Amino acid sequence: MTTGDLPVPFEPVRTEVVARYPPPPLRPDSEPLAEWRRYLMAARRYRWMVLGVTLLGTAAGVGLSLLLPPTYLARATVWIQVPSARARDIRDRGPIWQGQLPITSGWMDLLQTNVVLEDVVRRHRLYLTPRQPGDTDALATFGIKPHVRPALYRLVVDSIGKTFTLSDKKHLVQLHGTVGDSIGAELGFAWVPPSGTLTPGRLVEFTVVAPYEAAKLLAKRLKTSADADGNFLRLELGGSDPAEVTAIVNLVAERFVAIAADLKKENLQQLTGILSGQLERARDKLQSAEAGLKRFRVGAVTQYADGAAPVTPNMEFPRDPAFAGLLGMKVNREELRRDRDAIGRILAQRPDSGLAVDALATIGAVQKSTELSQALHDLTVKQAELRALRTRYADANPAVRRVAAEVAELERRAIPGLATSLTREMAFREAELAQRVDSAATDLRRIPPLAVEETRLEREVTRGEQAVASLQTLYEEARLAEVSAIPDVRLVDPAVQPEEPAENWRPLLIALAFLASLGAGVTGAAVLDHTDGRVHYPQQVTGAMGLPILGAVPHLARNGGTRKPDLLGGEAAEEQVLQATAYRTLTFLGSGTRTHAGPTLISSAALPRALAALRPGYDVIIVDSSPLAAGADAFALATATGSMLLVLRTGVSDRELAQAKLEVLQYLPIRVLGAVLNDVRLGGVYRYYSYYLEGYEATDEPAGAEGEVLRGPE
Repeated sequence: MTTGDLPVPFEPVRTEVVARYPPPPLRPDSEPLAEWRRYLMAARRYRWMVLGVTLLGTAAGVGLSLLLPPTYLARATVWIQVPSARARDIRDRGPIWQGQLPITSGWMDLLQTNVVLEDVVRRHRLYLTPRQPGDTDALATFGIKPHVRPALYRLVVDSIGKTFTLSDKKHLVQLHGTVGDSIGAELGFAWVPPSGTLTPGRLVEFTVVAPYEAAKLLAKRLKTSADADGNFLRLELGGSDPAEVTAIVNLVAERFVAIAADLKKENLQQLTGILSGQLERARDKLQSAEAGLKRFRVGAVTQYADGAAPVTPNMEFPRDPAFAGLLGMKVNREELRRDRDAIGRILAQRPDSGLAVDALATIGAVQKSTELSQALHDLTVKQAELRALRTRYADANPAVRRVAAEVAELERRAIPGLATSLTREMAFREAELAQRVDSAATDLRRIPPLAVEETRLEREVTRGEQAVASLQTLYEEARLAEVSAIPDVRLVDPAVQPEEPAENWRPLLIALAFLASLGAGVTGAAVLDHTDGRVHYPQQVTGAMGLPILGAVPHLARNGGTRKPDLLGGEAAEEQVLQATAYRTLTFLGSGTRTHAGPTLISSAALPRALAALRPGYDVIIVDSSPLAAGADAFALATATGSMLLVLRTGVSDRELAQAKLEVLQYLPIRVLGAVLNDVRLGGVYRYYSYYLEGYEATDEPAGAEGEVLRGPE
């Protein structure tokens, strides 16, 4: 190679004019506003995809809303007679209080028990669910016995309509029979399908659940609420069939009222029975006391000839207050000792046989104790309530367990504690009376023992008469309350079939489907934009590639393709290839025809000589080259000129490929001036790179524009 083949030194193009008006600075990519703008640009670029996803999702929401049935709500109101606070504080009010005896187990618990709901389940056949709505005709007469086997069943009729096969889902049950006979009696079914419903080849699938399970599901669906005073209980049930939910709510309310009335009646009956038993035992004890007094007086006659009259030898001391007081102290001491021993015996046998309420209530000291007698009365009422509840519910029922716990609390803690405190008080009083009796021992020796015994027996008879009279009063009050009991619960506002759905989720579902599909479309556009390796935004050039943007060429529909003979090949002179344009200072030189020697000519010394020859006549020489990925032509041309201006087409140029080629330029004597964005849609993020104002766009002037002149007003 000779020195003539080397490139001729070429003065780089002056870029002072280009750099004199730099574009406005761009905002950093990390700003949230720029990120959101990029998302909007991505959604705009993939607008057809976003629109398609949105329409498809909205259509799916509309379809789902049509499948979603409306919800109808049926409401009923029940009035509950709740005793006032004053009535609850006053004890033993007589027949009026007994007539308003509350069921303290709770109305809410009573409403959700199987006693109320299971009857509703059986009457409305909520235990049965056909798989297909068209099978309701064959299941119209379906019923169950007290015990049924729950499962998913399939009834298949043969091809001639004579026999059927009933089986469950797990094929553990398989029964055969003749069409027209009873079906599933062994499984607890009471079912004879109507004639003509079991046609040849018909398949009927249905699900049967246990009534108590259906009652539990109904309890979950049934919403209850009460006012602050507890006088009104509201029932609410929702469903897709307005007639069905209305009938169910009314039936639940009616069943609730009936069960509440029965429980109150049974409660009063149990209370009457308990009081009747206590009255009989009090009468027996009174008769025993009267018989004891009678036997004592008969025995005393044999010792004193004066008969059953005063048993003392003289008639003076009974009328003497001093002797009468001494006699009373001695009798009281004996009574305290007897009552204390009786209470002790009752408390000692409590762990095995339970608390003997009747025996404890007949003790004189217990009758005089206000707290203990009231506790015994409360225990009697609770026991009556517990017996009434056990006639309806099992022991595992929450209401039964709560009342049983209250009874156990009274029997095991409250009453024994009060009785123990009473025995300690009685022991203290007995010791005090013993001291007083011992201090008057001389005077007491004058009192015959028979007088003391007679006085004690007379007091037992008096206490027995008082106990019988008190229990007789309570018994009569309980009987009167039982006969004249007024129901505590009434249905004041039955449910009316609703005409309009209470909850319409269709608009909300459609709106959610629209928003979700729109979000999915925008998200998909953002993902596609993030994974797209092409150049779309100025930030990708200035940030990732590190090139300043020197300008932007707008999108034009016209294209140029001028071809002239090669200047480098010596086939044409300089004057022949230079083409004048409509602009005086702009000259165009075409690339010429393609030949196999083209790459060799670009890399030879002919290119620098041609540029050096053209340099004196022009301020700036711009050489267009093939893309960087097309070969080494671009690198050879840039080496010859000394500078490179990278042209990137938005939406077409591969960003990663351009970055790889820029790394190669670092090892060549090439100064990269910046980048020019081609095929730019002006506006948006490219509005800063527009060279045109309104009226100066790159458009063709209309014909005859040269003849238009400005005219003054005439």
